[in-house]
Amino acid sequence: MDFFNENGYVILNNIFDIDLLNQCKKEIINYKNNNKLISNANGYTIVDFVKNDNLKITSSLKDNIIINEILKDLFNTDDFRFCSHNDIGINRVVGWHKDKLNGKYSSYETINIWNEYEGEKHEIVKVLIYLQDHSNNNDALKIIPKSHLNPKIEINNIIQLRPKLGDVIIFDQRITHSGMDNQINDDRILVAFGFGKNNIFTDNFEKGTIQRQNDQNNSI
Repeated sequence: MDFFNENGYVILNNIFDIDLLNQCKKEIINYKNNNKLISNANGYTIVDFVKNDNLKITSSLKDNIIINEILKDLFNTDDFRFCSHNDIGINRVVGWHKDKLNGKYSSYETINIWNEYEGEKHEIVKVLIYLQDHSNNNDALKIIPKSHLNPKIEINNIIQLRPKLGDVIIFDQRITHSGMDNQINDDRILVAFGFGKNNIFTDNFEKGTIQRQNDQNNSI
């Protein structure tokens, strides 16, 4: 908890069985090969996939008991929820950014996410699960430690994370981060879920996220 609160991220080792993750990858590749996907960041994205009956195995990852117990520790309460943010990224090349509501969806942010409000603060995290091993390459997440406390995107003190297959990354979604720099030949798949403490910050983010995801899916 201390490391997470100070640095804005944590890596959990050996959370998922590799056979299960391989089933997820097979399920996603099959879906990719038989359905039209949303082009995104030089790759593809599948948004709000937890509602898709063809991706049930992958959707089940969000209910992992160990992850949810660890989230209780990170939030220091069990008063949190899955807050609708969920997507699968395939071969996306994403630059430095923070996971917040942008563009027209920023209107849902009625309170500055770096301020406190009535004793509450922004406590929303993203859970990342890579479906391939990144222990020996630079194609996983890059982060700027402690940048979840800085509204500005400043690129310094970069840390390259190298999660093994089965590991999980949890980070404060306000942290400055980026993905891989260049396309690779194989399918690079990332599964992401958002969880937030039950307060107005999560309410606002969830409303904007639901609208964004609906708009994305309606664009197909």
